[in-house]
Amino acid sequence: MVSSSASFLVPFLLVLLSSIIAPSLAIPASDINNLCSGSRDATFCLSFLKSDPRFASAADLAGVAQVAVEIGSAKATDTLNFVKEMAKKSTERRPREIYLTCSENYDNAVSSFADAKAYMSSKDFAGAGYAVSAVLDDADTCNEETEGADPSLPQRNQDVESICSLILYINTKL
Repeated sequence: MVSSSASFLVPFLLVLLSSIIAPSLAIPASDINNLCSGSRDATFCLSFLKSDPRFASAADLAGVAQVAVEIGSAKATDTLNFVKEMAKKSTERRPREIYLTCSENYDNAVSSFADAKAYMSSKDFAGAGYAVSAVLDDADTCNEETEGADPSLPQRNQDVESICSLILYINTKL
């Protein structure tokens, strides 16, 4: 009986000790600060990288970029759903045209983010960069003519553009 308890206890203690002794895999805050200080918008960068706990546990910059792609994808999907819903609700021709155009843009953006996720998973950072650049273009195209649309649409576009710009910046460091 003692030997069966001991045989269970030894592996458990080894795992426990290794988790205590093992160095942290997270990127130090000073590295994040240095990264953001070189970005186009350091304030956005720091705020964004503190906005989700997954960033704090990323093992390296590739992990940070992967989380950013996931968040960007969610933001693009949210914007796609928003413009589709607004297109259904809109009774005026001009706003409806804006929403339909943006819906096409964000359909493409969501698809490009899916490509970027796949590229990131396979460590093809150049491919991920091309895919994220396509998202940036789609958000920018949607943002070109938003007069007459819901006032939150330009900010939604700006959020996606800022995330994409940050991902592209991080990508240059990989």
